[in-house]
Amino acid sequence: MSTGMPGGVIVKIPLDPPAGMSRETFARELVIRATDFASYVSPYRPPAKLRGDKMNPGEYNSSSYLAALLRSVMGYVPEVHVAGYQTPGWEQPMPLHFFKGEALR
Repeated sequence: MSTGMPGGVIVKIPLDPPAGMSRETFARELVIRATDFASYVSPYRPPAKLRGDKMNPGEYNSSSYLAALLRSVMGYVPEVHVAGYQTPGWEQPMPLHFFKGEALR
């Protein structure tokens, strides 16, 4: 049974620590932020279509989560470009307050 998902796609993005931060500190900060994530308040939605779909304002998916996690530590969201594919949710990172446990419950 085909799911319509592309097979064998591997996406690698460079994740250098921000200036002045060691690789060890960078890794530790990612783990700390991920641990502090308040997942019970996040509106989650898988993309309606695999091609050309973007998330609606206030809707997030795993790409939105990862983009926000990286932004919370790096200060920006690294660009992702995969020829022939899109990354719905990456363009709309979750708000950073989800990583501080301050989101509305």
